[in-house]
Amino acid sequence: MYFKRLYKERVTVLFTIALVGFIFFDFFNLKSDDDVLKWYLRSSVLMVSFFVFHYAFVNTICKVIFKLMRKLEGYTNFIGKYRLNFTNSNIRVNSPIGAFVHKWSQIEKAVLTKDFFFLYVKDTDQHIISISNRCKNGRNLSDLIAFVENNVTEIMKI
Repeated sequence: MYFKRLYKERVTVLFTIALVGFIFFDFFNLKSDDDVLKWYLRSSVLMVSFFVFHYAFVNTICKVIFKLMRKLEGYTNFIGKYRLNFTNSNIRVNSPIGAFVHKWSQIEKAVLTKDFFFLYVKDTDQHIISISNRCKNGRNLSDLIAFVENNVTEIMKI
């Protein structure tokens, strides 16, 4: 799932920053030359254990985050709705649990149906951006469809 990959990357970066911070903090608290060997051993053990256990920790933390988000979404209107912003070069998707930016060149296929307009994204997860044809808030879907047809790819109409 696209969101899981995003959060796994974020949690992994957070753990890596914490690991590097701990190693540097421990290094700057050395008192003598004997401590350098002890620091080296402690840091090596810490790094090996990090690489051994980090995937399990990341998966567990991501599962907890998603369970919490589902509960919050079910009980309250804590989480907002999806918002799409289109420019000449990017598609920005603001979702309740993250934001994504795609370039128009990543659009593999566009499909227009009676109720929805689908944009298929070429990515590692190959996900679909679906846009409802119901116009609200002054949204002009016909301009978007014309832009995609003229500049991005041919639209398959079903």
